[in-house]
Amino acid sequence: MILRTELRRSIAPWAGLALLVVALGFLFLLSGPWWKTPAPWTGNTTTTALWLRFLLVFLWPIAVGAGAIQGMRDSRSGMVELLSTTSRPGWHRALRLAGAVGALAALGFLLVFGVGLVMVLVNGGFVSVTFLPVMLVGLLAVVAGSWVGLAVGRLLPHPLTAPALAVLTLVGSILAWMSVEAGVLGVSYHRFGLLTPVLGQPRGSLVTTPASVDLGQTVWFVGLAVTGFLLLAANSARARLLGLLPLVAGAAIALPVFPASADGLLAPDGIAARQVCDGPICVSRAHEDRLAALAGPGREALAMLAKLPGAPTRVEEQTGSHSFVNPPARDAGVAYLDFQLNEALLTADAATLREAVLAGAGLPTCDQPYGASLADIGGRMIAAAYFTGELKPLPEYGTRWVTRQDGQVEEAWAKFRALPAEVQFSRIVALRRVLLTCQGDPLDTLVPGAMR
Repeated sequence: MILRTELRRSIAPWAGLALLVVALGFLFLLSGPWWKTPAPWTGNTTTTALWLRFLLVFLWPIAVGAGAIQGMRDSRSGMVELLSTTSRPGWHRALRLAGAVGALAALGFLLVFGVGLVMVLVNGGFVSVTFLPVMLVGLLAVVAGSWVGLAVGRLLPHPLTAPALAVLTLVGSILAWMSVEAGVLGVSYHRFGLLTPVLGQPRGSLVTTPASVDLGQTVWFVGLAVTGFLLLAANSARARLLGLLPLVAGAAIALPVFPASADGLLAPDGIAARQVCDGPICVSRAHEDRLAALAGPGREALAMLAKLPGAPTRVEEQTGSHSFVNPPARDAGVAYLDFQLNEALLTADAATLREAVLAGAGLPTCDQPYGASLADIGGRMIAAAYFTGELKPLPEYGTRWVTRQDGQVEEAWAKFRALPAEVQFSRIVALRRVLLTCQGDPLDTLVPGAMR
């Protein structure tokens, strides 16, 4: 009965509704990065959960601010002295109030994920239980934030408390987000950024949070929630000081557990990124339907590459997260394909898939993502054409790019074809060394002076 009353007369329903409306507004009304490769929010339930954690940069301040508004209720109604004379312990009332506000704020966040789950199913995305740790930590953070807001509102019942607390939380969340974005914004990573629930962009649809992040944040937000509740229920200065102990203990345990560098913020999804293989040809479980299409072209490409020294012996899908500042991972013995960045490969025919494996003589670009250069693309195009005899656009860039640059690349290809066979071979071998070390100019290695 008391809990039902709190649900009706508190701000709890509005807090949950605000989280729901704001989150869905971002996801459906803005075309932000969550709609784009390599991590569309409807491609994988875990990716959906990661994007919701990203949006907590805006949602968490709402939960905290709403809690602060509700925490000032007794003071605004002039009932503080009356309630202090009742025989019922203060934590009884605090439990009902905190339960109502925290539960409905968490429900709003959970409903957003429910919409995301429906979108994943409608779009034929990948569904697995890997999202659970990501979502559970997010739910815990929303509850902890609302309880801290309740406590601050009760302790500082001023009209400016709620907006000031929401703004401070927003500023802190933005700074935390900047620190976990892997150097993209020029801000160094720091573990203190993980004391908010905000995560950086997923950078891939086959990644999730590692156990160190999940465990550390769980401990921290449990401590934060307990402190918020104890401060809400406390009736003396001594009780309030003791109420800070869970907060301190949570930080002391969590900070050493958090990853030491930004490279540890994401890990391969143990289910979606698991390899499914047909001999030397492997794809992720999320893209298992492409294995049959890739098996034949992949083996053909490996047979063509086999004449090179140290040639790749496997074709694998690239399953790691994508960096905005570093080139893709490479291995002399593996030809990687990236179905996340290069969505065209998900529907490509056999010839296109073979071309993708042969590009760069089995090695990926050395350019930073979204920073393609003529030297790199031209060199990798000519390397593929060396094996097939036909110069074609690389699948990851399509025809639009090559039509703007085809003159220079075709001229370099003509010069390369005019070379003796042994010279062509030696330069393809040299190109592999350049692409393995990312030191040198790929196109100039094949055709010296081609860029001049």
